[in-house]
Amino acid sequence: RTMSFQPDELIVNVDELSWLPVGDGAWAKLLRSCPETGTWTVMLKQAASTFAPPHKHLGPADFYVLKGRIEYRGGVAEAGYFAREPMGAEHPKTSFPEETTYLFTSYGPLAMYGSDGKIAGITDAEVWHRMFSKSK
Repeated sequence: RTMSFQPDELIVNVDELSWLPVGDGAWAKLLRSCPETGTWTVMLKQAASTFAPPHKHLGPADFYVLKGRIEYRGGVAEAGYFAREPMGAEHPKTSFPEETTYLFTSYGPLAMYGSDGKIAGITDAEVWHRMFSKSK
């Protein structure tokens, strides 16, 4: 049985959620999306040798690595590491040298940069909510 996304649930069985493709070699499970506060939590899975798109944190964020390794502007985070990102942190290149699964909570939007270095879009709680609502 596959559990459908319910944004107002207080308890979520993450194992029952389906992975949704969200980019090349990237999948996500939406655990929480609150348009009122701007907070959103996702479990992300990245294939080995992939990169997260360049972005800037317009609100603080934190993440916990469950499996694998993340190499980013703050250093290296491996399984068991928890890290926080301040508002304004920019990531021109975040890499995943091995398959990586991590929990990510953002307390505001992310500005996503295009190949020209300009903001190409915004990812926020509302975007995640719409993306997963369509996948039902």
